[in-house]
Amino acid sequence: MQLLHTKPAPGEDCFARVGGVNYLEILKAIHRNLRPATYLEVGTFTGNTLRLSHCPTIAVDPEFRITGGLPAECQVLHLFQKTSDAFFKDHDPTAIFGAPIDLAFLDGMHRFEFLLRDLIHTEAHCRPNSVVVLHDCLPGDAHITARSMNDPRRAQSRNPDFWAGDVWKLLPILRRYRPDIRALATDAAPTGLVFLTNLNPASTVLQQHYFDIVAEWLAVDLADYGVARLIDEAEPVAARQLVSPEFCANRFWL
Repeated sequence: MQLLHTKPAPGEDCFARVGGVNYLEILKAIHRNLRPATYLEVGTFTGNTLRLSHCPTIAVDPEFRITGGLPAECQVLHLFQKTSDAFFKDHDPTAIFGAPIDLAFLDGMHRFEFLLRDLIHTEAHCRPNSVVVLHDCLPGDAHITARSMNDPRRAQSRNPDFWAGDVWKLLPILRRYRPDIRALATDAAPTGLVFLTNLNPASTVLQQHYFDIVAEWLAVDLADYGVARLIDEAEPVAARQLVSPEFCANRFWL
């Protein structure tokens, strides 16, 4: 895989190396190129990602603040104003759609244990070739990765308005526990996107090891783990490549 960065000088902020095409443009291209038949998103907020959908959609958010209208070309839309844990406990996405999930975008609570649970639940309703997209997993500096949005360290970031939380931990977790999943990381601005496919809806590995994973990673800080290390291990490709139908066809199929 092509490496799109060089190692920073000691003390250099790596943020400049995660700043390609805006993630909304990439997600728009993914919808256009893959043409999913079903779409699930966790973390809708104002609806910027929701409006990209053209197919039957489930959106989950504990407090919708949708502005700018609903997706114009989406004829079937299910809105669940509850936490993702409550949604997956109370509802069956496959039954709602009448089919597995083709494409999912997970952008809920920015703490790794929440994203891990969302992935566990989502994968169970996917096909092997479904695509799950994770947001905020490739932050460019450690200051925006505190577990609390109100952590004062954010003020030290070049981009203090961003809060990625510690969901970056999903990359090393998946590399260790689920190497069978194919992960493609991109430098989409502002905090990266990670695309997962070659899923196994029957897998219980993450669920079986959930408490061990949380115990192992809860106290790990990106400042100690190393931003450069995270990006080097992820080997991100340029986000602009995801705009290409040919590039997507070579890596995903629905």
